[in-house]
Amino acid sequence: MQSSFEPSVLKNLEEEIRKIHLISSENHSIKLKLLNYIPLFEKLIEIPNENVKEAYITELINDFNHTLQNSSFEGLPPEIRNRIKFISQKLYDFPFVNHTCPSFINSVNKITDWSEKLDKILNGNNSIETDKNIFIPLLENSTDQQKPVAGLLETLTVKITKTKNENKFLIVPSEKELEQLIDEQIKISWNVAINYAKNFIKKLEDNHEIVIHFNKRSGFCRGNSLGAALTIKFIEELLNFYNPKFIIESTDGLALTGGLDELGNILSVGKKTISQKTELIFYSTVNQFVVPKDDEPAAREKLNALKTIYPERNLKIVAVENLEDLLNRRNIIAIRQQKAIVRAGKFIKQNTYSVLAVVIFTIIFTYLFALDFDDNPSFITMDGKNAYIKNKNGKTLWSINYPMDDKYVLNDPRVKQAYFRVIDIDEDGENEIIYIHPQISEIQGTTELEKIICINKNKKELWSYRFADTVFSEREDLPPIYGAKLIDTITFNGKKIIFCFSNNGPSFSSAVYGLELKTGKRIPETLWSSGHTMGAILKDINNDNISDLVMDGIDNGFEDGIILGVELSKMDGYRPTTNEYRIKNKKQIEPIFYIRIPKNDYEIMMNFRTTNISPNHINYRENDKRIITSIFTRGPRYINTNESFGVCNIELDSNYRVADIVIGNDFRVFRDTLVAHGKLNPPYTDTREYKEIIKNSILYWKNGKWVKREELDSQ
Repeated sequence: MQSSFEPSVLKNLEEEIRKIHLISSENHSIKLKLLNYIPLFEKLIEIPNENVKEAYITELINDFNHTLQNSSFEGLPPEIRNRIKFISQKLYDFPFVNHTCPSFINSVNKITDWSEKLDKILNGNNSIETDKNIFIPLLENSTDQQKPVAGLLETLTVKITKTKNENKFLIVPSEKELEQLIDEQIKISWNVAINYAKNFIKKLEDNHEIVIHFNKRSGFCRGNSLGAALTIKFIEELLNFYNPKFIIESTDGLALTGGLDELGNILSVGKKTISQKTELIFYSTVNQFVVPKDDEPAAREKLNALKTIYPERNLKIVAVENLEDLLNRRNIIAIRQQKAIVRAGKFIKQNTYSVLAVVIFTIIFTYLFALDFDDNPSFITMDGKNAYIKNKNGKTLWSINYPMDDKYVLNDPRVKQAYFRVIDIDEDGENEIIYIHPQISEIQGTTELEKIICINKNKKELWSYRFADTVFSEREDLPPIYGAKLIDTITFNGKKIIFCFSNNGPSFSSAVYGLELKTGKRIPETLWSSGHTMGAILKDINNDNISDLVMDGIDNGFEDGIILGVELSKMDGYRPTTNEYRIKNKKQIEPIFYIRIPKNDYEIMMNFRTTNISPNHINYRENDKRIITSIFTRGPRYINTNESFGVCNIELDSNYRVADIVIGNDFRVFRDTLVAHGKLNPPYTDTREYKEIIKNSILYWKNGKWVKREELDSQ
């Protein structure tokens, strides 16, 4: 050893090596080991004594190579990456390294490839391929307070099987400390996932064996911050295991953090932690980071600080309050219907022996199945050309010519009910069919559309009805050219009634009315509106055990979208509107609630007359008693077509106040582009500020006048 090489330097090197060996023996990530190797090898490369340099590097190179090969470089800022790249290339230049560790070239290539990828990401290139699996940012619990933050983006694989006794959770890697820390969160996530999966799966087994595999075998997960992601993985695997019609999938390049409580609320991870996790994700392939709502300010603050250095980095922060909010974001979690052939393939794979038995029995009983004598209608299917009336076994009894090019109707069973209902009208055990039959005929020189027809199982017409009232307003007379849609059936005033609505073809009037199921005779109560009705349901919204009418649509007088609720016994009359559009010789109704939805800034810019309400899409969510309506619009390229995209869902709570605005992904992207180009004013679309603008514009009917939200409770 040369005399110029101080013994104290050797002592420090030995201490650093001992520290690295200690990291390897304890429950720490391999990335923390890599971060400690960086300063050590920087010193080794600069040792003036070649013999000492070669001795130390030869001793450590194989372990360093193993560390590089098994480390993820995601989360490391460019300055750290460049130090690793410099060290690797320097080491590769030493002849003795190639002899001692011939595979070291693979590590050099790995860091070089990642450098190129990270540079593209930081320069705004979002075309980098990434995993569809949800990334979970985990931080290293290091007493050394390493900078940058030591951590990695973990992914989970969940496997579920049935078991007889009780739920059993297995964690891989199976670390005692790991199991103790997350045991409670695992059980909470499982229970929440089970409750959600019941929406799609008819029968769930009571007990399962659940294997949770940490794919990167990190072994240092702390606390409950994986709760939300674990719940999504549980739901995904439950749907995959039970193979229902619908499944969920997370989008590419998605990271998620936050615990979950029993009510499905996503819990804060804390300001310091979310800041560190945002930095970790900034230097990765992730393009969307889902954070708890309470942590959004800190996450955005850190993101904005990092973007002062790399302004082109395209990373979105998405804040969510609860699991439902998360699952409603189609840009994050997609809910889609499985293709029949894929679903069948999964079933066969999971139930090979059962399928073989079924095939044998099918061959034996094919003849018996062919002799299906059940002629009682049970349900309807449509293919755009015909409507097929089928029995409970799915056998087609007969068909009706029914041209329909509206894919929205064809693909949504709930919307289809506005056109067809299978009902036993006289309780004799044999079903009848009530349907909207498009028919243009000349009656006294007036073209009328869409009569309502009731037929029996033998295709015999029992009754039919065309809505043909004439009413008047100050603006104009309103002659009868009306379409028709079905709402629902109910016992009203002692009779079974099917409620319907009709919209005037050439003008603005619409009406909700009822027909007796047995005879088709119309009841006296009729609700008139000065604007088309878009959808309606019958639900008990005021808790008096009697169904009420809830509807949405357009009001031509106010030039707004509307949502209205009224008791059926009080619906006879017209809903409030401007004097010019008021229906004459009718009384004004007293609604349970009445809400106006004005145009948003994009609709105003495009000079659209009203906000557009999605047809036949009003909904009542039983679990939280919320009324939901959907708004859609047309972009410039859709103006002369029937195509449109969703703007948002407006959710009313049990007090009929707007509780939440859920922005549609297509509209968010579309409007954000207009904001970015200066055509619309900030804020950006899927933000609390923009939602508050919408909420503050909505008007509520109270004591005979319109008030805004802040005035609602002050009067």
